[in-house]
Amino acid sequence: MKTLHDGTTGIFFALDQAALKTVLATVSDRSTGNGVIVAVPNLEGKTEHFRVFEYSNFSPELQAQYPDIRAYAGTGIEDPSANLRFSYSPKGIQSMILRANRETEFIEPYTTNSNVYIAFKSSAKRQKGKLPFTCHTEDDGEVERLGLNGHHHRDAMSDNMIFKTFRLALSCTGEYGAYHGGTVAGALAAMNATMTRVNGVYEIDLAVRLEIIPNNAAVVYVNAATDPYSGAGAGANGAWSNELQTTLNNVIGFNNYDIGHIFGASGGGGAAGCIGCICENGKGRAYTSPGDGGPEGDSFDIDYVAHEMGHQLGANHTYSVANEGTGVNVEPGSGSTIMAYAGITGPLTDVQLNSDDYFTYRSIQQIQSNLQNKACAVNFTLTNSPMTINAGPDYTIPRGTAFLLKAVGAAANGANVTYTWEQNDSATNASSGDNSIVTANKATGPTFRSVPPTTNPDRYMPALNTVLNNSLTGNWETVSNVARNLNFTLTGRDNVAGGGQTKTDAMRVIVNAATGPFTVTSQNTEGITWMPGQTQTVTWNVANTTAAPINTANVNILMSIDNGQTFSIVLAANTPNDGSEAITVPAAVAPFCRIKVEAVGNIYYAVNQRVFSNGFQVTSTCATYSNNNTVAIPDGANSFSTSVINVPGGSNVVISDVNVGVNISHPYVEDLILIAVSPNNTQVALWQN
Repeated sequence: MKTLHDGTTGIFFALDQAALKTVLATVSDRSTGNGVIVAVPNLEGKTEHFRVFEYSNFSPELQAQYPDIRAYAGTGIEDPSANLRFSYSPKGIQSMILRANRETEFIEPYTTNSNVYIAFKSSAKRQKGKLPFTCHTEDDGEVERLGLNGHHHRDAMSDNMIFKTFRLALSCTGEYGAYHGGTVAGALAAMNATMTRVNGVYEIDLAVRLEIIPNNAAVVYVNAATDPYSGAGAGANGAWSNELQTTLNNVIGFNNYDIGHIFGASGGGGAAGCIGCICENGKGRAYTSPGDGGPEGDSFDIDYVAHEMGHQLGANHTYSVANEGTGVNVEPGSGSTIMAYAGITGPLTDVQLNSDDYFTYRSIQQIQSNLQNKACAVNFTLTNSPMTINAGPDYTIPRGTAFLLKAVGAAANGANVTYTWEQNDSATNASSGDNSIVTANKATGPTFRSVPPTTNPDRYMPALNTVLNNSLTGNWETVSNVARNLNFTLTGRDNVAGGGQTKTDAMRVIVNAATGPFTVTSQNTEGITWMPGQTQTVTWNVANTTAAPINTANVNILMSIDNGQTFSIVLAANTPNDGSEAITVPAAVAPFCRIKVEAVGNIYYAVNQRVFSNGFQVTSTCATYSNNNTVAIPDGANSFSTSVINVPGGSNVVISDVNVGVNISHPYVEDLILIAVSPNNTQVALWQN
């Protein structure tokens, strides 16, 4: 594992392109064969295998013109949840692996000769453009008709067993063409790499594919002096919209494409021209251009292109840093999904630096509502039947109390289903701007971020580790201390390669301000040791939860022997919710135990504040380790220096907490970034503006 100066952390490996080309020559189209097994390196330094098919982004005619530019799709052998997408051309390969319970992994060329590659995960993405990127798409209030304000809904999702293909006219500026080698083939290879990733996401979330048209080469330009487009400054600020529409209509013909887009190389702007106008007037007015002069890679593909094309398909912005009046500003702060603004709204409201490669429920719903009225798609009937999803009933819970959202029965005919619980409360003027951050006293708007799909149909709100750290607010999610309704949706994805199906159900959590917080009041001090067979007492604050409207008559008392990661031992089941229970200590010997008290017939719970042991005494020792060597701080955004502190460990030592102190003298301390990196490469920002 190495870290580059641009911040990307990953694994380097060499590629035998001749051998790969030989293998790929035997790969058949998905519809005509059984695929070929291909070995791919992963971030664990291991090789995993995929059954790979050719899956072209080009129309058959365009593919025949450029036989050396290819795209492939694969399904994991060792990990059936893994979906591989990769492009191949004389420029090399670029890949994306989408999988459950782990971050997306990317492979890109590192050297100009494409002999050395870097594999990295999505959170270690290469930096976005150094110049700002601005989406100029104006959210049309009329598109609120594509939103959803109902409750307990199951509608307009990708669950009708129909896969839609649209004709994509993809132009580029001469600057983009020059960046990619100054040839039409080079520009098309780059377009193919981008659309391999974009289509990989669209097929899973939307059952949609964009296929580049037969005569697309006619609108690929490689000379900025002779192309029909304005320079990047004016173009990325809006001029390209009308210029592209005119070019596509004149060169391609209005009736010969369904969606039009142009790639630029710089300027830092993007726009859809019109939201949801695929197949209609305005369908060819969209553009995407980065701010750093580097129109390629995962940030360009996912954060920018998938975002702007998502607008064209019918989706509005989902961040809540601005209230755009569309009813879909359902992500706190910048948001983190494709239609949000991750990393470009400022340090106060940025949820994270880059977008996660999936759509929120509201985006999927908007796009499907829009596309069901479009007649231009080529439809293909899928064989994967829709799944069933049940988010369960509504609940009323006490204020200031954590809860667990649980799916009630979910199936998808044996597919590798992943689940996403998301809050579905759009921002108001009072909960936008700087107020789009999450706080426990926020009465409107979103207070829980979206997190990537996982195979676990349940979600702790907030994350269980946050609660175990004795906090109820953390990482862009918080409990509510005020009375309000929290609307949630559960979306299932079957992740079938070549055309996924999704299904959504909704439920509501009503926070009652007259009750709570519900808390565990015992086992909250350091140094507690239980012994098996003893009688111990667990106490908790009932906080009026036995009364209406919550009516929790009984609770379960559970014990964890793995520091709270699971609560597998039942100390008392269905015992009265009276605030105290004498229990018999179980025989399970463990050094790190926690207590959980959960409501019976409801979803709220609480845990005790301190780890305790069962069966032996645990001692805690605080040791200090120093590195007193003076380290010079280099100038430059991509320069850094390191200082190593060795902390001895061993099989009998558990490091539970680390405090780091740094003594710095520098005239511009506010411009520095200090990062602590553990031996397993976990990074924590100690100081970042």
